[in-house]
Amino acid sequence: MKIWFKLYLIVMDCSQFIWSLASVNATSLDNRSPWKMICRIIKTKAAFKKQYNGRKYNWIQLAGHAGRFKPGNRDGFILKHMDAIERRCFEKLQLDLLKHFVPKIDRLLFDIEECKHYTEMQDLLYGFEYPSIMDIKIGVRTFLENDNESDEKETKPRRDLYDRLVEMAPDEPTAEEHQLKAVTKRRYMSWRERSTCSATLGFRIEAIKVNEVLDKEFYTVREKEDVKFHFKNYTNNCKSIMKIYLDRLIHLRETLISSEFFFSHEMIGSSLLFVHDEKKANIWMIDFGKTRPLPEGVRLTHTDNWVEGNREDGYLIGIKSLIDIFQELLDN
Repeated sequence: MKIWFKLYLIVMDCSQFIWSLASVNATSLDNRSPWKMICRIIKTKAAFKKQYNGRKYNWIQLAGHAGRFKPGNRDGFILKHMDAIERRCFEKLQLDLLKHFVPKIDRLLFDIEECKHYTEMQDLLYGFEYPSIMDIKIGVRTFLENDNESDEKETKPRRDLYDRLVEMAPDEPTAEEHQLKAVTKRRYMSWRERSTCSATLGFRIEAIKVNEVLDKEFYTVREKEDVKFHFKNYTNNCKSIMKIYLDRLIHLRETLISSEFFFSHEMIGSSLLFVHDEKKANIWMIDFGKTRPLPEGVRLTHTDNWVEGNREDGYLIGIKSLIDIFQELLDN
């Protein structure tokens, strides 16, 4: 019976796929094979389904490690598997001025079958109908500086990162890396920053989902005009949505410069999650797995250029660039 039910779900998803393909903006199909388009649409089904007002919707994880989220047991909540560092950040943020810009967290639950703890977290898609979603990685640096805690993860050669680098930039690996068929995470992340607009604008597009289509291939988007093009497509050039995003970004910047948490932490690998539907829009700060408290007495500007050892992340550089771009889109 379960097999037939799964086949039924596949047929239903295929019907959604045909509708989604028909509704995709023709511009997004340029230079993309039908197979790649099919793969991207199918990927949006990989998370799980939730329900709002009796209507099912696809809960989507745009970026990051798969399998970290599960459906929640209460309306308006999901479950996230997070490490102790990220949970401590969330606990501090609930008491900070930034609490209105981060998901609320509640109970810590234990899954007996998986032997894992999950944090009950606010579902940021709850209340939106057929939302468009964008993940923006903030900062000029998305890797941790060498320290005892990060050395092993950042410097261990990895075959999967080498394969990814070769796929996206065949001429980038050195002869030694080709021979080893492995690169470190720090090496890979450094290339990501150089190849995208992280180094110049202080942010990069990680993923966008519109009309059930998930796109994660933004690793060659470097120029401001290219970013503006993708933002226009993401918002369907809707000025009212752009205005909501702009106001939220301005409010976020004002709150950041008054936040004790912000100036006492190194913000690495954090993202902004943009969500909108036809009626409303919002932005949240997410992903704090690499956020680290600074030594006592140390404060970052979040605007100075990073050099080895100063721990600057360029977070406010990214916020300013986003504000400037949305303002320019509204003015044109």
